[in-house]
Amino acid sequence: MTALLIHNAMVLTMDPALGDLAQADVLIEGSRIAQVGRALDAPPDARRIDARGMLLIPGLIDTHTHMWQGPLKGLGGGLWGTPDYQKHVFPMREKFSAPDMQDACFAAGTEMLDAGITTVLDFCHNTMTPGHAEQSIAGHRRTGQRVLFAYGMLGEFKSLAADHPWRIAQVRELAAELGRDSAGRVRLGLAVGSLEYSGLELVRTEIELGRALGLPMSFHQNPPAQIRQLGEAGLLGADLLPVHANLAADDELEMLAACGGGISFTVEGEFGGGRAMNIIGRAHRAGVTPSLGVDIPSRVALDLFSQMRLTYHVMRAEEAMAERLTGRWPLARRPGTPHVQPRHMLEYATVNAARAVGRGDELGRIAPGCLADLVMLSTGPYSMSLGDPAAHVVLQSTPADVDTVIVDGQLRKQTGQLVGLERADAAEAIRRVRERVLAGEAAIAETAP
Repeated sequence: MTALLIHNAMVLTMDPALGDLAQADVLIEGSRIAQVGRALDAPPDARRIDARGMLLIPGLIDTHTHMWQGPLKGLGGGLWGTPDYQKHVFPMREKFSAPDMQDACFAAGTEMLDAGITTVLDFCHNTMTPGHAEQSIAGHRRTGQRVLFAYGMLGEFKSLAADHPWRIAQVRELAAELGRDSAGRVRLGLAVGSLEYSGLELVRTEIELGRALGLPMSFHQNPPAQIRQLGEAGLLGADLLPVHANLAADDELEMLAACGGGISFTVEGEFGGGRAMNIIGRAHRAGVTPSLGVDIPSRVALDLFSQMRLTYHVMRAEEAMAERLTGRWPLARRPGTPHVQPRHMLEYATVNAARAVGRGDELGRIAPGCLADLVMLSTGPYSMSLGDPAAHVVLQSTPADVDTVIVDGQLRKQTGQLVGLERADAAEAIRRVRERVLAGEAAIAETAP
């Protein structure tokens, strides 16, 4: 296989031993990074990409998105709180057929790759039939994106217990099938049922199943005290990723930190939904590993740059509020305050996220031996920011700056154009889903007074 040399880049390795490297090269052989350094020697037949003036970062990793909602973009734009979501968006899953799932996952994955998201945890709580899961996986395989397909254990509310046996059986079948997938870009995880709907005993069965099969797991943590409940039941672990956890108490954060766990924060949706936002700073300071997700593309853009930027500003605002409440105003620097820095956000979306999806040993860094998932960013016509280059990524960059995307050593985007994928195909997939899923909704709207 021909080697690939990226040369003359500003490389943000996110590896503590390597740091940031100006005017540096990255040599890729097969699916792995072979060397990182300055003026590397490459085989004569190596393909070369001149990255002068560009930033090279690890591929961005989204740790919580419901990709089936991609074609529903805008449907949740005016939501106000969880009841609105449960009334207007979540019930749409019952209208999706299995083919709709393939189209939705393909379209969302294509858009995410275009935006520099090379890996995603697809929390698929729309596995209404075995075919829904099979077609979702087929859609993911078409994009070439790296996907942790978190199989949704939450079925129809009226038949949660009755559906459980066939879901468990299919999880076992998929674990055997995806374990034999030589490419390894689509792996199986488990989207554990919500405690408030499924109850502790069903959830216990699911977690024990996930651990027996070696699957990374995730669950929605919305009501208070659920982390404590799982901890007291002996079910917490680094392989079980809570999402949101906005109401988590300090002792619950201590439980998570003690087992090496993290939390996936979906900041734009949580902030826009009126949730308490001091959890991110508290989790970070407690030693819990934060990562980021888009969550619901029915409301939020498939864009981790905006998530990093908003997270940074939300965390800074929380720190400023704490200072004001204790009488320290106007703001002045003091030891330990402010705590959060722009680089932390890039860590959330790379090294931390890699841990969250169970790939911390080989994703999220640009270092020899790591999988070659990389994103090259243009710094635009007006040059790169002064200071920390990570701050440029977090505070200045957008999906429009994503010049090149590499997954598993293979180009998926170069000089701003997708490779092996067509934006028009993704748009057509969205059109098909909307035509089938929203046809009845449109007819109702047309007859409304």
